[in-house]
Amino acid sequence: MEENELWRKQTFPIDLKREGLQKIIKSKAISEIDLNHDNLPPTVYVNFSKLQALEEGISSNDVVDAFVIFTEMLISRSTDPTNPKTCQLIDLSETHISSGFRVSILKQIYAVFEPNYPETLEKMIMYPVSSFVRRTCSVMLSFVNSKTRNKFIITDDLDLVCKELGWNKEKVEACGGVTAFMHQHEKNSDL
Repeated sequence: MEENELWRKQTFPIDLKREGLQKIIKSKAISEIDLNHDNLPPTVYVNFSKLQALEEGISSNDVVDAFVIFTEMLISRSTDPTNPKTCQLIDLSETHISSGFRVSILKQIYAVFEPNYPETLEKMIMYPVSSFVRRTCSVMLSFVNSKTRNKFIITDDLDLVCKELGWNKEKVEACGGVTAFMHQHEKNSDL
């Protein structure tokens, strides 16, 4: 607990005026999804192709801080503050894996979240992920403990994504896919 208190003192308040952080927030590369779920926690949405496009103007600390900000906002509104939960959807549509997956950012996010937000992750969905990339993900994510790794759903199956997040597949398809559906339901941030 002392480590978490020290981390909080060192981390907060987060300077929202930082240029890289503002780029992430304004582009909605990381955002909150405004959908009512049937007993499912709220979702942090990550548009990975937007993060890649911003890569030169942002640091890995900006990405980690954006995750922290959105997680804190969701947790603050949790119906059960003693056991808050969130979901994460990592949208890999239009992502160029050849540009590099930046495992280093995932490691930094994990290093912050595992000790400071234990058990808040209900599930993390990475979509769409080809069968080739799914096979390499276990190697890329070997630094994640098995309990957390079991919460990861790495798929190219839209039916599975919709089932796991409580969405109506026909509505997702009518919007033109996951990315368009997410843009329709991104919550306007007060940041």
